[in-house]
Amino acid sequence: MAGNVVFGVGGLIIGAAAVFAYTHFAAAPEMAAPEVAPAETMAATAVAPDQNYMLRNSAMKAIAGHMKALGAVAKGEATADAGTVVHAQGLNSLAQTVPLLFDVEAIPEKSRAKAEIWSDWAGFQKAADDFSAATQTVIAAAESGDPAQLGAALGEVGKTCGGCHKPFRAPEQ
Repeated sequence: MAGNVVFGVGGLIIGAAAVFAYTHFAAAPEMAAPEVAPAETMAATAVAPDQNYMLRNSAMKAIAGHMKALGAVAKGEATADAGTVVHAQGLNSLAQTVPLLFDVEAIPEKSRAKAEIWSDWAGFQKAADDFSAATQTVIAAAESGDPAQLGAALGEVGKTCGGCHKPFRAPEQ
């Protein structure tokens, strides 16, 4: 039981950090939810490349945190509980933000993002959409409480991660 709490709290903290980063760097100064704006407006109000990188990096770490917590349940290292569903929902919510994280081309030196994200935006968008769709299945699997079903759903999500990382992310150096 203690393991569930550690995985649950850790993942929720990482998720909260990503939400904070998103609202801190992308929302209006008063921290209100950003309104959807035309692409021209978004480009004109884009955050600095380093801030954009920090935002993307925080969101990706939050995705990894949710995946780790869900993976522990799938492997039998933790028991499925209400937190499992929260992690699945958090994963899905973050998956839907991926294209927004890359709305402006910004590749600071420490970033592993490739220019192909923007030169092949349609391919990147499809990869992001595939990822988001796969995370929907994780929610249903988490709600079932069945570790095998959750493991299968996470396997499909993992494939979509690679479907984006391979063409659009440079190798670690």
